[in-house]
Amino acid sequence: TQRVVIHGVASSWSSVTSGVPQGSILGPLLFVLFINDLPNIIPEDSDAPLYADDATTFRKITSEVDAQHLQQTLTHLTTWSNTNNIKFNASKCKVLTVSRKKKPITFAYHLGSNNLHHVQEETDLG
Repeated sequence: TQRVVIHGVASSWSSVTSGVPQGSILGPLLFVLFINDLPNIIPEDSDAPLYADDATTFRKITSEVDAQHLQQTLTHLTTWSNTNNIKFNASKCKVLTVSRKKKPITFAYHLGSNNLHHVQEETDLG
């Protein structure tokens, strides 16, 4: 069971059916063990480095087919998250294009039902 205390006022106790309390000593280790299979669902032509509780995925996009393959990777991630009952924070999921081309390939990526926003810059894994 758990409860929340704010300014000395405690909520009622509530049962915890899954998860690890935030800030616990074992939390980071258990989370890493839990998501350990995540890289296995990423196709070989994409990459998905993990850092603590952050993940990113990327691939070289030289054609519309490459963009569709990246979308398939995002679909695999959505399936994995639904299977494992873990939710990605869609507000932190962005699309960053790095290119020297005047008109790089654009694509409307989505993660589940969330459209991903294109950005000009982003802090990576941190």
